[in-house]
Amino acid sequence: MDSTDLALRAEGICFAYRGEEWVLKDISLSVPRGKATMIMGPSGSGKTTLMKVLAGILCPQRGRLEALSQEVGKRTRRSLYSLIGYIPQQLGLVRNLTSLENVLMGALGRCGHGKVMLGLFPRHEVEQAQAALDLMGIGDKSSEKVFRLSGGQRQRVAIARTLLQRPRVVLADEFVSDLDLALAAEILRLMRQVAEREQMTFVANMHEPQLVREFADQVLILDHGQIVRRFPTDGSQERSPSEVLQ
Repeated sequence: MDSTDLALRAEGICFAYRGEEWVLKDISLSVPRGKATMIMGPSGSGKTTLMKVLAGILCPQRGRLEALSQEVGKRTRRSLYSLIGYIPQQLGLVRNLTSLENVLMGALGRCGHGKVMLGLFPRHEVEQAQAALDLMGIGDKSSEKVFRLSGGQRQRVAIARTLLQRPRVVLADEFVSDLDLALAAEILRLMRQVAEREQMTFVANMHEPQLVREFADQVLILDHGQIVRRFPTDGSQERSPSEVLQ
């Protein structure tokens, strides 16, 4: 696959939190633009660490990582903000702020921090934050404190915040793991629709095979810090992700 068709490309990525106790071992992967890639694996296999490396939050000791043909290691965290959005497992919302205020956090990379500290976001950013909540179907919850929202509503606030960031790639770390299957499917379906509409690439850690069968274009299986199986979308495997996960 040509590099211009890739949202993310990693070559020989190794990462350790200390010494040479490698959590990720020689990871190489390609994520096609505009597709949904799901990463599966047992607990402790390195999925969250991999997502943080792909997001540019952690810097690998070895290897090379590109996002949209740009080397991640040579970009500042702020400059990555317009390329990569990251939804952590616990969503990273501020419970005592309203839904709208949480969504506005997605505009931090574009707004001066002095004004932001005073809550002075430009009007157009506030309007776009409200539009993102409307798109998520919870526009009427904009003034509601996050701690008063249901799990599914908080998930939608987190997605809306990421949309306001305007990234080209969205990484989500087990972000529907605390929801029941039906609600998780609803959130993922909405995420796919938004990704297609905004021409974004979606990458998520998942543990539920039924959801992966329904929503994945590509599946990567991670075990002991290594990708042990992959089922791409380019036809190079006889079986699709849906067939493999029966």
